[in-house]
Amino acid sequence: MKNLRGFTLIELMVTLAVVITILAIGIPSYMNMMSSNQTTGYANDLVGAIRYARSEAVKRAADVAVCASNSDQTACSGTDWNNGWVVFTDDNANDQFDAGETMLRVWSIASNERSYLQFDGSAPNDIRFNAGGANVTDTQIQFAFQKTDCQGNQARQVTVSRLGRPSIDHVACF
Repeated sequence: MKNLRGFTLIELMVTLAVVITILAIGIPSYMNMMSSNQTTGYANDLVGAIRYARSEAVKRAADVAVCASNSDQTACSGTDWNNGWVVFTDDNANDQFDAGETMLRVWSIASNERSYLQFDGSAPNDIRFNAGGANVTDTQIQFAFQKTDCQGNQARQVTVSRLGRPSIDHVACF
């Protein structure tokens, strides 16, 4: 009689049980990591826009602002940063994008992601820089945001110093 090679039913069942256990542990961790990485990506985009606005203010020797965008990215919307943000020259220093002012760059948030992003109540209408690159409010600006499925310290806090330097910190979900 020939020697048969292969797996027994018990060996296959044990292997299947091990694979299911590994997946049950790994998938939630993977989803958690993906959510954290998306939040970090938005934070990096926002800080990039703030740095761009500051450098343009210095380059142009004029006031430049970044503000929360309206849904079609053509004007400022107040404190609703969920649509994205725009950088513009603020020639009359009124913290609004007006006729005759130049829109320099637009950052948008994908429409399917907008409902998942939450900004805390301290989000400013805009952040404006003067010709020297300083934050014109002469105070530190801080605001945080998170995804709706935030866990632990996955929220991000954006801080703009009095001198205009932005930074990102991990903070607890709110």
